[in-house]
Amino acid sequence: KGCCVKLSKQNMRGVTLIELMVTLAVLAVILTMAIPSFTKFRQRSALRGAADQVASFWTNARFEALKRNERVKVGLIRSDDSTFYLCAAPASSNTDDAAIAVADRVAQCTYGVYPSEISEWKRMIAPASAGKNGGAFAVIDPKRGSLGAPGQAGFWELRSPAGDSDYRLQVNVDLFGRAVICEPAAATSDMPQ
Repeated sequence: KGCCVKLSKQNMRGVTLIELMVTLAVLAVILTMAIPSFTKFRQRSALRGAADQVASFWTNARFEALKRNERVKVGLIRSDDSTFYLCAAPASSNTDDAAIAVADRVAQCTYGVYPSEISEWKRMIAPASAGKNGGAFAVIDPKRGSLGAPGQAGFWELRSPAGDSDYRLQVNVDLFGRAVICEPAAATSDMPQ
């Protein structure tokens, strides 16, 4: 009567050792196949996030120039240990003078510096040769939000952290001051999308 089923010892058996071993072997195979894909996904995500930060930083510097009606220069500050910062400062500052200590140059970035903590780059690499006009600062004209001189149009290139693939993205800045993220032809691994 009712929906109760009487359980006997035959109905209450557990998992055998062989079934457990087969299940663990299948899981091991699946994990072995998934780990390389996950590593590549992490590399691409970190690179895309860093490129988005660079483009956003550039846009904020343009707004700062328009808001203050003042020429603002933006560029990379590199230190000897391969760390680098994005800097936005008044055009009259010494942020592009390599003879000044990195910490003093970063302190002059009154309109913005990224990152505040180096770990925010998530181990991104900015090749020494891959920068806006060889690493020069670009000056933003406050009247139009465009570049101050035609020769300042260029790019910042970022490479993914070390891993199986060499992903690269460039943040191109044209004469009109527009920032566009694209993949350079030198990239040996293609970014999806």
